Amino acid sequence: MDLCVFCLAVVGKSYIMAAIAESANEKGNHVLILAHRNSLIEQHKELFENLELNNNLTRIESVFTEVRHLGEHGKVDLIIIDEAHISGASSYRKVCEYYNCKRVLFTATPSRLDGKPLDLADVIVTGISAKELIKRGQISDYDYYAPNLDVDFSDVRKSCGDYNTQDLENKMSAKKIYGDILKYYKLLGKDQQAIAYCININHSKQVCDMFNEAGILAKHMDASTPENERQEIMNEFKEHKFKILCNCNLISEGITLPSANVGLLLRPTLSLPLYIQQACRVLTPVEGKKAIIIDYVGNVFRHGMPTDDREWSLSSKVKEYYNENEDGSFKIRICQNCFSTFETAPVCPYCGAVYEPTAIEIQNIKEIQLKKVEEEKERKRQEIMKRTAEKVKNYKNPEECKNFYELVEMGKRFGYKPGWAIIQAKRLHLYKK
Repeated sequence: MDLCVFCLAVVGKSYIMAAIAESANEKGNHVLILAHRNSLIEQHKELFENLELNNNLTRIESVFTEVRHLGEHGKVDLIIIDEAHISGASSYRKVCEYYNCKRVLFTATPSRLDGKPLDLADVIVTGISAKELIKRGQISDYDYYAPNLDVDFSDVRKSCGDYNTQDLENKMSAKKIYGDILKYYKLLGKDQQAIAYCININHSKQVCDMFNEAGILAKHMDASTPENERQEIMNEFKEHKFKILCNCNLISEGITLPSANVGLLLRPTLSLPLYIQQACRVLTPVEGKKAIIIDYVGNVFRHGMPTDDREWSLSSKVKEYYNENEDGSFKIRICQNCFSTFETAPVCPYCGAVYEPTAIEIQNIKEIQLKKVEEEKERKRQEIMKRTAEKVKNYKNPEECKNFYELVEMGKRFGYKPGWAIIQAKRLHLYKK
């Protein structure tokens, strides 16, 4: 089998796929483009039609359809996989093993939650960074807020590598929490169109009801929503007919919604790919736009900022994020005045408020400072013992020793038990309690 490439692309994936397919077609090669969602498939088909690339050498298929009809459409010379962070699924593996041809895989988040390798590719190619894309205006810049809802997720059970959804729903269903969600949307979201990422279907419906009861028009959709109804909701959102689009695991991959300015993160997650896919969904660029991400559940403390540079690997899980500097202070801080997030600094760069270290930071700093003091004491002790050992290496009798440390090192040299030094120190009046 020829070399297979994993492309880390954060913008313009569909156009890159189209260019690769066109180049392969010109050489007479048959191309199969695979995706796992109908919305992605329709998006690719629409682009190919607009670019006038429709021909009998390229097929765009659902991986679930293809795996049931292997070989029925003739040979395949190149497979292109979209949102390939899920390419470890058995359906993708069966298709790739059957055709056994070159592959190009695309995603912005090449990482599996279980940490297993993404082994359908041989090499990873990283493109331009998200930060550079923001500078060039190819994705929107954003403000990131993390208001404190005072919810403790430490006792939430874990299922399949992520938080248990039923436990999360129980945590997030308190009346006060819904009130805070609404309050911070009004304060920080500035009445703009928003996508709400919820825990499960029931939670999404409850959030939708909350906004509607407050006079802010919202709609909910999930995987069970009929396709035509789902498309109608999406079209109405794009036409600004309502404000809040509530969903659960539906609008996180490959969907372009330029009208969405605000992302409401209401689902805590241990999945870095899910976090990035959801947080960055509102970064589709529009002239004059600055997106807003409101992280109600502290995902930024689990994973860092969504556009941070990361070291991705096909063979291992991305390095775990720790929100602590070497001195114990937090890498990412939250302004208690304006709720903006910013990197370690004594003053909020957005509103100028002085940052007061949290109780956890203060404790961390004390513990690290104490540890450093103890390490320094131990280092000095080791140096003293090393010098002492060198000094007594020619001593033959304990009477030659000037202090207890010399007796200890002499005892080590002769293989005596530790108590020997204490006995000799008492005899020679060198022992101090």
